[in-house]
Amino acid sequence: MFKAIKLEDKKKELEQKYFLYQFLKEQLDNMSKQAEAMQSAILETQATINALDEIDHRSSALIPLGAGTFVHGKIDDVDEIMIAIGSDIVVKENREEAGKILGQRMKEMEGSYTKLLKDMGSVTAQIQSILPEIESLAGEMNYSERPK
Repeated sequence: MFKAIKLEDKKKELEQKYFLYQFLKEQLDNMSKQAEAMQSAILETQATINALDEIDHRSSALIPLGAGTFVHGKIDDVDEIMIAIGSDIVVKENREEAGKILGQRMKEMEGSYTKLLKDMGSVTAQIQSILPEIESLAGEMNYSERPK
């Protein structure tokens, strides 16, 4: 009777640890996708800053029309940059100020990205600490359930 209760307790503990493992693994997968998106946004922002530095009155560009369709166009005014600041609000800034806004935005994204990577490391460490416990419990249960 005592052995059956102990076995039931181990089974319950194994189920809880496995549930936690699955939860942490899913969380890590989501964080990984978020990190990829953040990295893409950082690269895009850096490319935009570089383009602002290189653009002049003689520049031409591909202008998006939508649905993957573009036209060539000449850039007439490079001194006033329209920049989105959030909530579908766009403001007009000079090149220098637009560069500062993008630089600050990129700095914030890099900080968030670094924190996310740190958090991912923490979740990974939790997963790595739970796996041996799961394996040990599963091994104990298999050993206990074998006929003698």
